[in-house]
Formats: sequence, C-alpha cells, structure tokens
Amino acid sequence: NGQETKVDSVYFIIQPEVTVQDPPSGTEDGINYISDTSVILQLFAPFKDFVYAIGDFSNWQPNPTYFMNKNVVGDRYWIQVNGLTSGQEYRYQYQIDEEAMRVADVYAEKIINSFDDNYIDAETYPNLIEYPQGLTTSNVSVLQTAQVPFDWQYTDDFVRPAKDNLIIYELLVRDFVGKHNYQTLIDTLDYFERLGINAIELMPVSEFEGNESWGYSVSFHYAQDKYYGTEEALKQFVDACHQRGISVILDVVFNHSFGQNPQVSMWFDPSAGQYGQPTAENPFFNEIATHPFSVGYDYNHESEATQYYVDKCLKHWITNYKIDGFRFDLSKGFTQNVTGDDVGLWGNYDASRINNLLRIKSQVDLVDDQSYLILEHLAADNEEQVLADNGFMLWGNVSYDYQEAAMGYTSNLGRINYQSHGFTGPSLVGYAQSHDEERLMYKNLNFGNQSGAPYNVRDLNTALARQELIANFLIPVRGPKMIWQFDELGYDYSINTCADGITIDEECRTANKPIRWDYQQVPARQRLYKVMAALNKLKLGNPAFLSDGFMNQGIQNFSWNAGNENIEQGIYYLKFTGKNFSTTKKIAFLK
Repeated sequence: NGQETKVDSVYFIIQPEVTVQDPPSGTEDGINYISDTSVILQLFAPFKDFVYAIGDFSNWQPNPTYFMNKNVVGDRYWIQVNGLTSGQEYRYQYQIDEEAMRVADVYAEKIINSFDDNYIDAETYPNLIEYPQGLTTSNVSVLQTAQVPFDWQYTDDFVRPAKDNLIIYELLVRDFVGKHNYQTLIDTLDYFERLGINAIELMPVSEFEGNESWGYSVSFHYAQDKYYGTEEALKQFVDACHQRGISVILDVVFNHSFGQNPQVSMWFDPSAGQYGQPTAENPFFNEIATHPFSVGYDYNHESEATQYYVDKCLKHWITNYKIDGFRFDLSKGFTQNVTGDDVGLWGNYDASRINNLLRIKSQVDLVDDQSYLILEHLAADNEEQVLADNGFMLWGNVSYDYQEAAMGYTSNLGRINYQSHGFTGPSLVGYAQSHDEERLMYKNLNFGNQSGAPYNVRDLNTALARQELIANFLIPVRGPKMIWQFDELGYDYSINTCADGITIDEECRTANKPIRWDYQQVPARQRLYKVMAALNKLKLGNPAFLSDGFMNQGIQNFSWNAGNENIEQGIYYLKFTGKNFSTTKKIAFLK
C-alpha cells in the first residue's frame, strides 16, 4: 500500500517415486546409530504406500530429502539422516501416506507427549526436552547420537539369587514413595535390605498412557515412563540393587496395548464397534480379542511381526538396563485359540499357547539364559506343569485361603505347596496377596472373626498378630515367595480406596493410594516388619529351606480351624494330610 509490504508463502511437494532399495546389512527396525552425526531410521509398515521422516532435522515439514526408501520385500521403509549435531537430542516422527498420519517410533527409548509431560516435575526428570508445540500432534520420539554409556559399578559381578530362594517384593513406584521416582527408591534400599528382600518386582514402567496408572495401559514397550525418572536413574536403581544382592524384575505387558501405540493406530478402523478395532491387515493385533480377559487391543503372538517386536523389546531391557527377569502379565492370553467369553474353556490346556511361550523363552535364553521368567498364567495345572518343567516360574495365587486363615476362619493352604500343582520342582511363586487382591489387613479389620471377647481379629493389634501367623505359614515353605508392598507393615487400606483414603469404590481400584511410611512408628506394625525380616533371613540363610522337608514325608496339604474350643483361647488345630495318612495337632498361639 505504499508504506508496508506483507508476504505470504505456500509449501508444496511434487511427490517423488519411492526408491526400492534394501537398507545396509544389519539394519534393524527403529534407530540405528551409525556415527556421531548419522542415524538410519527404519519403520515396519506393510500395506503403506510412502513414508516421510519428519522432525527437528526437517523443520517438521515433509521434505524430499527425508522421503524414505522401501526395501525390496516391501514391508519396511528406511532413511539415513546425516548432519546431526553430536550428542544433541532430536525429536522426530513418521508421516505416512496421503492422509499424513504422524506416529512416533515404537523403538525409541524416549517418548514425549504434549499433555502428560506437563505433570512431570524437574526433580524427577531434569531438562526434559520440550514437546514441539504447534509443529505437530500426537506422541513424538527422541533420538540422540554419541550418548555416553552408563558406567555400571556393581552389575558385572552380580550373582543372582537362586530361583528357589527368591523373596520378591512387588511394588508400584507411584504408591510406594511420595516423589514417585527412582532416586527416592534408591534411598529406600536400606529398608529392603533390612527386610531380607533379594528381588524387587516393579509394576510396569514402560511408557503407558497418562501418568497416574498401574502401568498396564502400555503403548511403548521399548521406552521407560518418564513419570518415574530418567533412563539413567533407572539404570542407577538397578545398579544400586545389584550392589546389595537384590535382583530387579520387570512386570511386562505383551497381552495387549492401547491406542497411542503406532502399531495400533497405523492399521485401525475407528468406525468399527464402540471403540474401533484393528483392521484385518494389522500385522500385530487381532481384530477381536481371542479370550475373555483382554483389555485394550489383543496381540497376535503367532504373528512374525509381534514375535520380532517382543523379542527385540526383551533383549533391549536385558542388554541396556541389565534387568534380571520378567513377570509376564496375563500370559494366559498369549493364544490364538478363540474362547470368546468362556473363562473355563480359556483356562484349559492349550498346546499352542505353550508353544508361544516356549518360543519367547528360547529367544530370551539366547541373550541371558539365567533370566527369571515368571508367568501370571493361572491356567490348568497340566499346562502349568509343562511350562514349569521348561524353566518358567508360575504365579501361585493362594490369596483367598490366606485371607480366610488370617481372619480366623477354616482354610486350606495346600496350594502353596508346589507339589499340589504337580510340579516336579519348586517353580511356584507363592503369595498371600499381590496388587490384584484385596488387602489382608483390610479384611482382618473389617471381616475378621470376633466370636468371643477379648480375642477379636478386628482389633488392630490382634489383626497384626494374625499377619505374623500368616507369614510363618508362607515364607518358610519351599520355593520363591512374593510380598506385596507394605504388607510387612500391615497396610490396611482397601484395594478400592481412593487417594483421599476414605472413599471405597470399584472405580478407585487403580487410583493413587495413601502412602503410610509413618506405620513404622507403630510398635505392633514394626514388630510385624521384624517378624517377616527374621523369617526371610532364616529362609535365605538356612539350606534346610531349600529341601522339600515335610513335603518329602508325603504331606500334601495343611489347614487349620478353631475346632471346638473358643477362639479367644488362641487354640487351633493344624491338620496335615498326606498320601497315606492324616493327623491333627493341637497348637496354642500366644495372644
């Protein structure tokens, strides 16, 4: 207009032809670091026509320089990105086909999110790279060349506890330490050492949807969730555990995944059903889950794509984080045998499921043949027997009977004996409670036997003494055992308690729980801690507990009840049932 000039511009690309060329030999899916300034990115994307790598290196625009080549087979796209600054973090995604779908890399070790990351404090994750606001949407992956290798101090010489002698402590970082981070967890290792713990099992720490979660809504199995800390902090935690003779076991979730996972979104029909579903061409997921307990979207473990992914993820955690073993969530779901809504049919012997699990173990063994492999299987005994005979450990849920025993009612604890499952060796990880069951102390205080004063299980001190009794009938039994967090202090909030510690509601099941480290100051709770510590150390320090002992005498089950005498007298009858005999012993417990 004679005084000022305004300029606008438009960016357009004349679409090139896709170059068909195999990547250099040895290139794997994900990030391949080839120098301090160059990487090769490779994406598994069958049925897709073309892909751009976009990110900080392309000013977040599709650019012909980063138009990805296709391999000869036609299922993978790859590009070499040069000119990177050594040691600098770069944010990137893949933009796919004409609809310009943008997804993160499932093999990136760091994923950033425009919403969740706002609630991660700088103490937990210092100097977290910012999300590229206004330049893209959805999750973004991060790469960094010339990373300084972690200096492992204690891990190279670490000797893992024998499987038979494991005392596993299961915990959720969010509900165990107030700052929900690995740094604080490291500061708590004295507590575990005094308790006699030799293995810590972390509920899922892979990148999951949201921040406040149990972690089973995993979307990126390769990345660790930033809400708990940095990649280096997790390695420091593992190294510090090894310094004290404590193994680290990860709870991993390969039955399912959720919608933020690119493996879901790249082949997805949002119009199918209430929540949409994977399409028929999805190489990872079933259109409809094969079993009745599935959540999210159901992995097909007979697919080569899924098998490659699972194997690569497990190898990553073993080699890069020195993880000692894995607990496989919902392993009974690793089947293509369709059982619909029939829970009983789903639990029957399934040879194909066994084969899927044995295949996973064979690949883990190539990386680390001493790795603990624990299954949350809970299937038919004859199926679990095969898995146990092939080196797996199986979760042994005896929670109901331990609850009944703790409350002062008739119970049968025979299933804590691995022989009652038909196992030839002590492969049963027995437990009275886990993250999934109602808390024993809550049951004691609200539903305990109160048939006669002054012996009333609903009294706090009596309820805690009942927990001491339970520990005596759990920990010394041969085989690995598991303790749920704060069980040793008599944690008495319901599994359905909300964060305020008052409201009881099924919707609060996975909500934040009150963290009560002050329980250590209550004498009766501190006594329970000391009793469990004494039992743990007695078992770990005495080879007698590595033998079958009473089991070799033919004793198969033991149970107790109050008999005909008053519970207030503390009189119980312990019944032993063997192969050819049955005997009952009268036992008086101190009040």
